[in-house]
Amino acid sequence: MIMTPDQATLFAKLALKGIAKEYPNKPADVLNSDNDLKAPRVIHPAFYGCYDWHSSVHGHWMLVKLLKAFPDHPMQKEIRTALARNLTALDLKEEAEYFKRPNAKSYERPYGWSWLLKLAEELHTWDDPQGREWSKNLQPLTDSIVDRYLEYFPKQTYTIRSGVHSSTAFGLTFAFDYARAVGNQPLQKLIEEWSRYYYGKDANIPASWEPDGADFFSPSFDGSRSDAAGVA
Repeated sequence: MIMTPDQATLFAKLALKGIAKEYPNKPADVLNSDNDLKAPRVIHPAFYGCYDWHSSVHGHWMLVKLLKAFPDHPMQKEIRTALARNLTALDLKEEAEYFKRPNAKSYERPYGWSWLLKLAEELHTWDDPQGREWSKNLQPLTDSIVDRYLEYFPKQTYTIRSGVHSSTAFGLTFAFDYARAVGNQPLQKLIEEWSRYYYGKDANIPASWEPDGADFFSPSFDGSRSDAAGVA
């Protein structure tokens, strides 16, 4: 199925509304002191909109994806303006600094990490002057997330088989796409090794257990189909 310009308009309007809407907001931040009691826009100057951080990142990715697919879309100027407002070097540097805070190592792990690397991949593979600028601006945050992957997954001794945000399989899939797109060999090698460790011996998946009422992807088949896992 090929998306039509009219369908792209509906998606663009949805994302544009979301990334600029600060409330309602569900923060997942760990508060270290009274000084951390701040509005979402202050804590996350780039990705404050939508209900939570990963949804905001997802919305930015969708707008970039739409621009790449429909470069002459009637809303392209509006989309570019919104992206330029949020994806500044200063705001994204502050987003990267957030991950250096005490008690922030598990923030958005792994779902938000995965979407951030999908956004980074989309920008990296876009031959567009503004896209290259936003990719450069995003790099400090991208590097922080890559470091999180390299540090964390060797410590995770078993996969989390979930149909929601905590899914290890989903957390590795987009990161693997990013690693291949940018040629990050350490990240790609780590995901290949741990995907095989997590899923390489899967058999007789209990598919009758799903779907759960809260699942938004399969807790069984995401892992078994992963390119990185090396299993058919």
